[in-house]
Formats: sequence, structure tokens, C-alpha cells
Amino acid sequence: MGNSDLTVDIALLKASEKQLHSIQGEFEDIDGWKKELQAVVGAERMVGAMSTFVDNWDRHRKELVEEIGKVGGWIGSTRKAFEDLDRDLANQVKQKKAKGKGK
Repeated sequence: MGNSDLTVDIALLKASEKQLHSIQGEFEDIDGWKKELQAVVGAERMVGAMSTFVDNWDRHRKELVEEIGKVGGWIGSTRKAFEDLDRDLANQVKQKKAKGKGK
């Protein structure tokens, strides 16, 4: 067999999936962050400004969370496809070697 031009970093794909899942969780839990902020920040004006900022994010947050989920799904599907392909190719090589020894 010749050398392949395709190299896939499965560890990178797994790490990317994990990071996107974490980011998605942060955006989903931003309301909890807003409540924590109110308890920590004493200045009423600062709490109001931060709450306004978070509320503005609420308008587009659902769409953003969905898109992050889609990208994570694409990465997961890509990783799984390459893992399956790698396993299938390894099995084919083993079968060819076993047939060659039987001759």
C-alpha cells in the first residue's frame, strides 16, 4: 500500500466536540450567570448594565446555541466516520494477511 495523503487528528476532533459542548452549555446557562452576578456586584447601576447586556444576548442566544450544536454534531459525525473507516480498513488488512498466510 502507498502512503495516504489524508491525515485525521481524532484527538483534535474529540477535543473540539468537548469544547463546543462546553461553550454551548455556557450559553444555555447564562441566566444563572446573571443571577450570580446580581449577588456578587453591589453597585445597582453595574448590575443593571450587565443585566441589559445579557438580556440583549437572549434575543439571539437560542439561534447561536443551535448553531453551536450543529457544528458539534458535524464534528462528531466526521470523527465517527473516520473512526469507522479506520477500523474497517484495519480489518481488511488483517483479513488479507490471514488469507496470505493460509496459502
